[in-house]
Parts: sequence; structure tokens; C-alpha cells
Amino acid sequence: MMKIGTTMTLELYKQNQKKPEKYTCSLQDQSKGFIYIDYPIKTTTRKTSFFFEGTQFQVSFIGQDGSVYWFESEVVARKKLQIPVLVLTFPGMNQLVRIQRRKYVRVETSIDVSVRDLQRNHVLFTAVTQDISGGGAALHLPPTHHLIENQEVQLTIVLPMNSGDYVYIDVKGSIIRVLNKEGSRELASIEFMDLTDKHRQMIIKYCFEQQMERRQRELM
Repeated sequence: MMKIGTTMTLELYKQNQKKPEKYTCSLQDQSKGFIYIDYPIKTTTRKTSFFFEGTQFQVSFIGQDGSVYWFESEVVARKKLQIPVLVLTFPGMNQLVRIQRRKYVRVETSIDVSVRDLQRNHVLFTAVTQDISGGGAALHLPPTHHLIENQEVQLTIVLPMNSGDYVYIDVKGSIIRVLNKEGSRELASIEFMDLTDKHRQMIIKYCFEQQMERRQRELM
């Protein structure tokens, strides 16, 4: 079963809207066939939202194994536990759709990254990713870089989340290889070394958001 406190994303699809309205909430309790969530907060306004019985959502969350899970749900009641909650239908863990695995879905995306020298702790250069995953990233390198294989560097990654927030992640990285691509900048493949579980989950969530956006565009 899911851990109490698990953060969930709710997507509400309305007619004549190309993108779903997105809300975040956390799991407060669960019973067979139902979950109990705090009142959702709309990601664009940061305001608490209220829903009537019968409202249908697509729900996703990151499980304890690092995988992203998805299911369809419906509001069936409002109750008062220690706080007011919504009661949603829950199909059971064996009926959930696994969107991605922990080892590690990579998405192509351009994210700003600062690369610092570990010993002297000064910025070597700033770069943009070619792709990123929960395990590492590939960076487009400037012409004047001096990175070599097996070198360790400190990275600051800026994740632009769908909520409008920017998440800053500091992580040590090891240069796995430096690729010289004809007609373009060199590319560094970097493995994350001391990434906290919290920050890894944020990267996985970002990758999941990018996947879902692309899937929605393909369906249009």
C-alpha cells in the first residue's frame, strides 16, 4: 500500500480545454477501495479547491520504489478526520498503471546547469542539458571546457516544474565520457553520485511531467 503523506497529482479534464487543470494533495488515510486526501491545491494559483461528489480525476504519484503510478478516480464523499478530506475511489495497487521505472527514464530537455570545480569551488562554466534522468544527465559543453573522463564536478541543476516553481538541485557528478559530435558541441555524459532521494524524486517527477506533456501533444 501507499505511505501516508504521499504527494499526489490530480488532473481534471474539462471540455474545450487543451490542457488539464492540475492539483496537488497528500494521502491522509486509506481503506479497501478508497483513499482519503487533503483538499487539493491548484498548481497555478496555489489556492485550495473544493470538488463535489462525482468529479473525476486522473491521479498519479511516485511510489516507494521510485516508479510513477497512474489511475483513474472519482470523488465519492467529503469527511472530517483530523482535517477535512475528500474520499476518492482507489482500484488497488495491482490495478495501477506504471508509467516509468526507477532505473531511469531519460527525457530530452534543455535545463540550465552550473558546473563547479570540487576542489576550488568556483564555477567552471554554465551549460544546458541535452537530456536528463534520475541517474544522470548529458550536457552540451562550451568550446573552452577542460572536462575529462572520470573527473568529478559539482552541479547545480535548475528544474522548471509545471507548477511554475524552480527546484534547485546540488549534486556531485562523475564524467562518464566526453563525446565529440561532428558539427556540434562536445557532449558530456554525467552520472549523479550523491543525489538525495528527495532530489531524485523531483527529477523523476520532472521527467514524468515532460512525458505527459508530450503524450498530450501527440493526442491533439
